[in-house]
Amino acid sequence: SVACLNKEPGMSPCEINNVAVKFSKEYLPCAVGIYFWNYWKLSEVFKERENKKEVQTSEIAQILTVIRLIQNSSKSFSTYLYKDTCLKELLGIEYESYNKTRVFRELENIEACREKLGTSIFDLAKKNGLTKGNLLFYDLSSSNISGLKCVMAKWGHCKDGFNTHVVLLLVITPEGYPVYWDILKGNTAEAKTICALIEKIEGRFGKIESVLCFDRGMVSDENLKFLENKEISYITALDGNQLDYFDKFIDFDTIEKVKKLNFEEDGPEIRKQLSEIDFIFAKENLYYQEIELSETQKKEIENVTNKLNLEKRRYFLAFNPEMAHYNQKHRKERVEAFFEWVKEYNQELSQALSDREQEIVEKTIKKELKKRKIANVKINYTITKKQVENKNKKGQIKMASTFKIESGALKEEAYEEAKKYDGLWMLITNIKKQEDVVFFKKADFKSYFEIYRLKNRIEEAFRILSDFVGVEPFYVYKEKHIKAHFTICVLSYLLDITILNKIRQTADLPNLDLHNIFYELKKCKQNTIQLSEFAEVKNITQATQEQKKILEVLNCLHLIEPRHLAERNIITVNT
Repeated sequence: SVACLNKEPGMSPCEINNVAVKFSKEYLPCAVGIYFWNYWKLSEVFKERENKKEVQTSEIAQILTVIRLIQNSSKSFSTYLYKDTCLKELLGIEYESYNKTRVFRELENIEACREKLGTSIFDLAKKNGLTKGNLLFYDLSSSNISGLKCVMAKWGHCKDGFNTHVVLLLVITPEGYPVYWDILKGNTAEAKTICALIEKIEGRFGKIESVLCFDRGMVSDENLKFLENKEISYITALDGNQLDYFDKFIDFDTIEKVKKLNFEEDGPEIRKQLSEIDFIFAKENLYYQEIELSETQKKEIENVTNKLNLEKRRYFLAFNPEMAHYNQKHRKERVEAFFEWVKEYNQELSQALSDREQEIVEKTIKKELKKRKIANVKINYTITKKQVENKNKKGQIKMASTFKIESGALKEEAYEEAKKYDGLWMLITNIKKQEDVVFFKKADFKSYFEIYRLKNRIEEAFRILSDFVGVEPFYVYKEKHIKAHFTICVLSYLLDITILNKIRQTADLPNLDLHNIFYELKKCKQNTIQLSEFAEVKNITQATQEQKKILEVLNCLHLIEPRHLAERNIITVNT
């Protein structure tokens, strides 16, 4: 009280009942987002777009990117969210300067920098040792569009069935850093995209020296020959239905014996039996062997199909006993689910009010078997004709000719054909055998399987874009605006994966995913505290030990230091 009467610095008279938090704003997620934006030097990419504008393109892109770390929102609503953050203090851009008109005006400028952003990220990742070699992973995903105004959206089949959608294209490094991305019109087939992608990238960046790794969904004879003609190295997998070309070179007897062993308990015995037929142990229940063929054998296969190009490609047979176990387990579960469906379908047929056609019933059954991926399981069933009487909605009795599906008990033999290739798959590459040593040394990997397994990184990238960043819904409809929206989402993903990679490199913060990380960071806000009718102060929520650990791992503990906060007007300084 004496200090207050003497008006000493930092002292202000107040009554406890008058002290209240006036409002809070997002601080720590914003500060971390800006830190990693600068870490990747993203603003430098937009330099040629800078002029005497009040707010630069780089600043609009930065705000949109950082806001997506906090909340998925439309471009318009981001102008309201901006006022709930400390971005004004951190970037020095007034609330009224970040408005809808300016945001939409800059979207085309952001899209114009898309390819340069990818180049900059790749170059910086290589320069700073953030990526292994020159490997690139490539995949597509679909994204639904609400409304019918989007010029790129097409009605057709996508991940969610049939819907109005666009196709998202993404190329990343093995560590998950995005180096190229684009949006294609809906209904773009996966196997038709690689040629267009290579032509775009080569047209922009010059000849590709990286090794492309992509999923079997993108494999087509046309694509592989295109890459080979361009002398571009690739690693991918053979489509499952083409394994039968190599049947004569697979020791199914030994593989079937191994499948009967317990993959968890019989590891040494499995390894022994597979090593006797020249399988090499890779890791985690994965074994492989390169298919070595004589010229006669190659010609024999090429007489059946001219799509394997055995002279230029190498084929590695992979076998995973664990995968075989779960293939069989899940197939039986799908068969059981099919029989449950039959019960429901019989119920539907028994309630018919008009005659049913046997051909339609048979087509429905076959469609269901195909949908559940059990068409090659020998399920014996009969379709018996029957007459039924049912009341319609008006209470009138209707007679109808319909059918009943009946099936006997399913024996183990019914699965023989279906389980033949369980746990088996084929990896393909056009990298020559004499180049293996140099390639693996340069790429810092030990086998092609180790590389191919990393393709789950691109699956993770799409999960983060979908579940955390939130690509959907699209709130813009012009093509350049749609592409700019995806660019903002990818840049936000870049910050996310950078943070996640740093967290993964330490044992101090196990089991932390992006949701947990940002849940912790969001607790640290800037609070404006009302002391009296005439006095208020600003401070941040006291940082927890968990937040400090996260910041320490991210190398940005300085973001909560008093001097840093005071310089940016985040906290009130004693005067």
